[in-house]
Amino acid sequence: MKKRVIFLNHGMTIYASMCGIAGAAGKDSEASVQRMLEAIKHRGPDGTSMFSLGDITMGNVLLKITGDRSQPIHNSGALTYNGEIYNFREIAKKRNLRTDSDSEVLFDMIDSIGIEAVLGEVDGDYAFAFASDGIIQLARDPAGVKPLYYGKSEELFAFASEKKALSAIGITEISSLKPGHLLTYCDGRLIEKKVTGFVRRERITDENLASDALFNAIEQGVKKRIYSPCTIAFSGGLDSSLIAALCPEAELYSVGMAGSHDIIQTKKAALLLGMENKLHLQELTVDDVVTALPDVIRAIESAKPQKVSIAMPLFFASKNAHDDGHRVMLSGQGADELFAGYKRYESLGPDELENALFCDLDNIAKNNLERDDAASMANAVELRVPYLDREVVELALSIAPELKIKNGIRKHILRLAARKSLPDELAFKEKKATQYSSGIYSAIEKLARKNGFKGEHAAGRYLESIKESL
Repeated sequence: MKKRVIFLNHGMTIYASMCGIAGAAGKDSEASVQRMLEAIKHRGPDGTSMFSLGDITMGNVLLKITGDRSQPIHNSGALTYNGEIYNFREIAKKRNLRTDSDSEVLFDMIDSIGIEAVLGEVDGDYAFAFASDGIIQLARDPAGVKPLYYGKSEELFAFASEKKALSAIGITEISSLKPGHLLTYCDGRLIEKKVTGFVRRERITDENLASDALFNAIEQGVKKRIYSPCTIAFSGGLDSSLIAALCPEAELYSVGMAGSHDIIQTKKAALLLGMENKLHLQELTVDDVVTALPDVIRAIESAKPQKVSIAMPLFFASKNAHDDGHRVMLSGQGADELFAGYKRYESLGPDELENALFCDLDNIAKNNLERDDAASMANAVELRVPYLDREVVELALSIAPELKIKNGIRKHILRLAARKSLPDELAFKEKKATQYSSGIYSAIEKLARKNGFKGEHAAGRYLESIKESL
């Protein structure tokens, strides 16, 4: 059977922590993967490599974070991997492996115990593909922090970290692998099943017990994800302020239209945290928005006004962090879905609230995480989400809904936990939706009118016109 390793960045050492993966099985798979990697090269500026095994080709573009093992890793099988396994050192010690590469540990585990058993042991955010004996298996973490898409044509099965990579080789029907699922491709057939997820533990109704346990879990979730030097996507609200308090060495990156709520709030919050010298604040002009719209729409592959206006602050924050030499950014994503942060939750009874939160968590990858990953990785910055740490999520699922909204206060239990590190002015700060608090949604609406789009859905039609011109 033919085996070929191709390093497209000749002479460069390849490192672990992949941030863009792609692969294909079928006719001319090598050429197809090369085109896919070119489409997502922004995800990994440190190198590109491929490995072919028969008619299967695997590849990646690399953003060096940790480790020094080249990828795709291959022996009798081949692995290409995007993400971070936070307990890989403990696993390596248990397995008597001497390595600083989470991908090497992952490969060794798959080779010896199989993917399903592996997913029960690893703690992390990941999307990976493993090929062996003509079979490709794709896996994604339980929350869906790392994206993975796949599709088929008459002659090819392919997968990649972004939809645009599949579009680049003519695949039009593209699916997103569901969080916690394993997809197996063999002889033209696809089998997808859920293999890992979050466990609902014993109910916690005691407020003090819940807030203490929650603070400790979030603190550990942040510690796992800290990378030096580290940055935070900072809005000055409860979620990002708590992360900042737990990671005081981080640099804070904030973005908003001049005079917007976020500009005022981030300055105030940074001052209250004693981190005003860490704040990197960009006040956007209308011209900045106009210039960035094509890049943001291209990155997230959507022209929906709400998605674009939420993605744009993160796009600018990660771009500024990248320009300052940073590669990792922490985000407060997930806190609203776990602790009832949205206004629409207020009218729900306890059972309805619990069901709504579980449903929103189940859909957070499709609704939020894939957009955020695309926005930050457009600038080669890896986004990490402490609130979606397995321990935090499972603890949150066990906390009684009556503790999440209490006396009309949303995220009540998270606010109590946050008081251990935050002043009350921040712990009890009312939430404002990002697209409105940044002023960007309003700016897009004004631009739509200025460009002759009127009536209902004017902003959407304006953004769609930009998308069509790309």
